[in-house]
Amino acid sequence: MARLLILGPTYRRSTSPEPLPAIERYGGPLYGIARGSADEVEERGMVVATEDLEVVTPEAKLPRKPSAGSVWRTLPLTVMGSGRMGRLRSRVLEVVGSEEYDELFVALDKHYRRPLPDLTPYTKKVVADLKELGAKALKEWLFR
Repeated sequence: MARLLILGPTYRRSTSPEPLPAIERYGGPLYGIARGSADEVEERGMVVATEDLEVVTPEAKLPRKPSAGSVWRTLPLTVMGSGRMGRLRSRVLEVVGSEEYDELFVALDKHYRRPLPDLTPYTKKVVADLKELGAKALKEWLFR
């Protein structure tokens, strides 16, 4: 059963000046679980949406970018423009359409989910309500 985890950027991140893999650059409970469950994550598949609305693999090296303010994203998506939002949408569709997934776990806040299309035609089940998602939900999803 093919499943895919889509994680978004976090305010908490490594301050290392060196480029780091995306899974190491970002912090927070969901990234901690993903790092601690590397075998399960690799088996299921994972992509990361960056604060610049790029979609990268967990191994993709990301440079350090200082966080702006005290919010989860560095800029409001409207400031980034429709071109970047369209790129996020098309990259997610490209990834999701590249394989037949039974489930998607989309851990993106409402701002990052807004540009995405309905993903249910591409999979049997989409878990995407971030208010309900947390460390416990991700652990259960990874280990079942």
